[in-house]
Amino acid sequence: MSTLLHYKTYTAKNTSNQTPLFILHGLLGSMDNWRTQAKRLSQSRTTVTIDLRNHGHSPHIEGMSYQQMALDIIAIIQHEKLRKIALIGHSMGGKVAMWLALHYPSLITKLIIVDIAPKTYPLWHQQVLITLLKAPLSQFQTRQQIDHYLSTKIEDSAERIFLTKNLQRLPEGGYKWRCNLTAIVRSYLKIAGFPRPNLVFSNPTLFVRGENSIYIQPDDHALIKSLFTYSQIHSIANTAHLPHIEQPDEFYRRIKIFLS
Repeated sequence: MSTLLHYKTYTAKNTSNQTPLFILHGLLGSMDNWRTQAKRLSQSRTTVTIDLRNHGHSPHIEGMSYQQMALDIIAIIQHEKLRKIALIGHSMGGKVAMWLALHYPSLITKLIIVDIAPKTYPLWHQQVLITLLKAPLSQFQTRQQIDHYLSTKIEDSAERIFLTKNLQRLPEGGYKWRCNLTAIVRSYLKIAGFPRPNLVFSNPTLFVRGENSIYIQPDDHALIKSLFTYSQIHSIANTAHLPHIEQPDEFYRRIKIFLS
């Protein structure tokens, strides 16, 4: 069963008949990760950022299959009385976007997938998720204390900054995770996987990968082309898994060219 997620609409700065653009964030992210890009992209078309289920300010709901998450997006499309959208998805959000495009191709005019392939990945996030789940957040009084605790298991400071954006201060003191971490952990095997259907999406598709990222490998290109028959793959130099944050100007330039 689908549910109405939390989302924000950036109305086009200029009068435009362009198809609205929806943006889906990655695992443990939120729509706020895309605020800067959404503001820029809304100069030419209405842009909608979305908190996926169990993330950000969206409802906490059991089940995180790609079908369930894609139907959540369709609920917003219907709620906004839209016929078609362009769609960007990053990482887990990219898998939601791919599932949606493959099963409901008439809804998607153009598809942009950021640093993810339509395949099953190793359980790279398992240790991170366990660390977050075990963190005694109610005992901490500052974010610095939480960062120090997490640093014993998560060495990358940029990753810790990204993860701690999920923190919510409690009125009585201490913190809790804003995201539904228990549901995410419970569904992690499904999130790491991808149910590959015997379907194709033939509308224009752009895969954007970080040059230094391991998420899209040369061996994945044939698979991508077999499912997304009118697709191109573009690498952005000096980036890893977050090209839209690490090289925002170049990312915006590539997306603008593709969408126009």
